[in-house]
Amino acid sequence: MSSPLTVEWLGCATFRVRIGAVTLFFDTFVDRIDAAEPVGVLSSEVAEADFIFVSHSHLDHILGADTIAINTGAPVIGSYETMRVMSNCGVGADQRWAVSGGETVDCGAGATVRVLPSLHACLWAAREDDAGAPCIGDDGVHYQERRARTAQAVEALHTMTPEVEAYLAAEDGRASHADGGQLAYELSTPEGSILFSSSAGCWSGIFGGLRPDLAILAVAGRPNLDGEPFQGSQAQFIATEVGLLEPKAVAFCHHDAWMPPIPAVDLAPVAAELRVRASHVPIAQFEIARPSAILS
Repeated sequence: MSSPLTVEWLGCATFRVRIGAVTLFFDTFVDRIDAAEPVGVLSSEVAEADFIFVSHSHLDHILGADTIAINTGAPVIGSYETMRVMSNCGVGADQRWAVSGGETVDCGAGATVRVLPSLHACLWAAREDDAGAPCIGDDGVHYQERRARTAQAVEALHTMTPEVEAYLAAEDGRASHADGGQLAYELSTPEGSILFSSSAGCWSGIFGGLRPDLAILAVAGRPNLDGEPFQGSQAQFIATEVGLLEPKAVAFCHHDAWMPPIPAVDLAPVAAELRVRASHVPIAQFEIARPSAILS
């Protein structure tokens, strides 16, 4: 008999998965700014973790990984930039598992996690907060200009409000301003498979061959398709990803108000686009801090 599987969304792109007695984290951003909705747990309160999978080294994904790893002994799996951050935070070498794509981690309880190269949303490109509004242009921008524009975007976030500035200053050193080598993770279990894609970007050639039972896709920022800004809306990009993946169901992440005053993303245009282009794919709903047996 297979072990029971539950998936718990802890806000932004953080998920806690339990497969019998095995606990997996996909991102660890639970220590949020006071103005954000609480997610039911702080990193210092996490007593159980067997593996920690970090998508990339930005604060809204990696924060808390060091604390959870040190307190539980769980290894942190992620990019080389993630490993640099973990090393600076005191996580031991035996718990720093650097990956770049193609590796498969045996998690026990019949579960494995395959590491997939992925792409971060285009921080250097113009964006629309309305998920249904098309955004075009900014393709063909050379790396040097991307670096400069990204630095400006990071500076704008860090100085958005005094509260945000103080919060980010207090967590300095526990994350990176580089995207850190974006990764996606495919969890396979006896009950089914789940794709965790925590930023709005993908390589079409990789996503086109996966076929997960559930695809959890990020809705935030200017989407990135094959290394260039997507020419269209966030909703159209999600529908494109669903067309590539052909999942049995889809769910969303990174759309909540994880850093007020940045507002939550209205998912209605995404749902509307999927009704037109992928009406056969149901949309699964997660509520923060409510475990769900979503594959059963």
